[in-house]
Amino acid sequence: MKEWMLAALAAVFLLAGCTEADHSGQAAAGETVPLGELKLVLSQNLSLQNKTESSLSSFYKDTLYTYNWEERGQLKIKVRTVNNGDQFVMVQLRNVSNKPLSLKAKVTQPQVDNYYFIDWQRETKPRQPDPIIGNDVTTPPSGLLRYSADNRFLYEAVVSKQYQSKVKTKLYGNGQQSTIRELTAEKEALQHDVSGFSVLLEALPGQLTEQWFLLAKEPLFENGDHLSSWIDFQYTHYQEVNNWFTVNGATQKLPWSVEPVTKNGYGRHLGTLLEKAAIDQYFSSGDRYFYDLMAQSIGNLLEYREQKRSSVWKNEYTNVWLKRKYRLIAPYVDTQQNEMIALYLYRIGKEFDDKELMALLPAYADYLLDLIEIDMIVPTAKGYLPADYYSPYQRKRFIHASLPSAISKADLFVEAYKATGEKKYATAARDIRLGIESLGTKWIRPDGELWYQVNRDLTLSGKDTGRLTLDLLEQHKKNWQAIDQSKSPVLQKLIDSKRKAIQR
Repeated sequence: MKEWMLAALAAVFLLAGCTEADHSGQAAAGETVPLGELKLVLSQNLSLQNKTESSLSSFYKDTLYTYNWEERGQLKIKVRTVNNGDQFVMVQLRNVSNKPLSLKAKVTQPQVDNYYFIDWQRETKPRQPDPIIGNDVTTPPSGLLRYSADNRFLYEAVVSKQYQSKVKTKLYGNGQQSTIRELTAEKEALQHDVSGFSVLLEALPGQLTEQWFLLAKEPLFENGDHLSSWIDFQYTHYQEVNNWFTVNGATQKLPWSVEPVTKNGYGRHLGTLLEKAAIDQYFSSGDRYFYDLMAQSIGNLLEYREQKRSSVWKNEYTNVWLKRKYRLIAPYVDTQQNEMIALYLYRIGKEFDDKELMALLPAYADYLLDLIEIDMIVPTAKGYLPADYYSPYQRKRFIHASLPSAISKADLFVEAYKATGEKKYATAARDIRLGIESLGTKWIRPDGELWYQVNRDLTLSGKDTGRLTLDLLEQHKKNWQAIDQSKSPVLQKLIDSKRKAIQR
């Protein structure tokens, strides 16, 4: 056992298990799913309906097992093998009967003679309801297990909480629909002893229950400080991490204003389907856990787009505010989320020389140029700002353009120009910059903050809060040098005003 782990455990973590069992009990002999040198034993003999293998990237390979449980339900197990040998396992039990279903799943490794458990629970103040998403009750994984034999490392596992939910769908007259999950419970289901760990899946009638875990062939964190910092980060920045992985991707708390209407609405939110925080952590620390989350993100994003049979990522739930203002219903394109996805996947592709991921950047840049061509913009005296949203189904086409999204799009075109050398991308970046500059200091509110958006009639509205726009503006100053060495007095004034407003 490494010295850093001993120190970390002594300081802040719970040492549990070792060679004494916690009496979680063996799962009764049933179906077995192979997990490399490990195996997942189910407590029921189920009928294997289908086994499929697929992969849309060199970063991972998926194997999906689908079992029928007579007339009572269905069990799906997705094993996502990362290209370093680690495995995400997502389990989903669907109950279609009128009685509760329960099933135990246990991971075992016969060689184990020692283990310990690091509890990821933190004592924190109750979360205050967020004005946009309300109350997110999901919490980080239960913790990290490490198993060994004769003082030899065997594997580590990170195990999630269990999530019970209902699928809710709003159908529209034109064949479109909005789909979300209504969370009914988060439960602690993990049990562990020296023989392995298990979870008891419990699904109420008409509901789904889901659980995931990660199996690692090498230690997931380089040192105890990295692990401790990440545990703290998950609680402090809970809107930037995913606690709930499913066989279809990550599920996150959605805004109050979703259809179908519910305060407990969760779904596949594109902004967090991309594991931005974990990817940033990987590039700064190189820890294996963050590499695995990066690969998980790549898989979730590519599989999502494949399911939608689309070249871009479309929202699958309706935002009531956008519906009222623009008659915009799911599915639709949030261009800001798409540009962030394209830029991050390009960054990963460039780092690992993955041509398929790198190709996503110019492909999305061309998609934006097509939207500009059909006038999905807010035109200004010089230049324009691309619209934030788009749907071919919407009747009222003219949607606002937000300042942070416009800056991001300009930078995306700069990156596409640097990647390809094609002048059409440099021209688009320049036109957007001119569009921002055309409004000059009108962007600055009386309180020194910036207006969030410009509408089709060039009126400004909304308050830009936080520091995201400031970070984007400062990054744009650096990125712009790839096209032009000229400086912008207008953008500098926006930076200075926004910085002062944040410091107040």
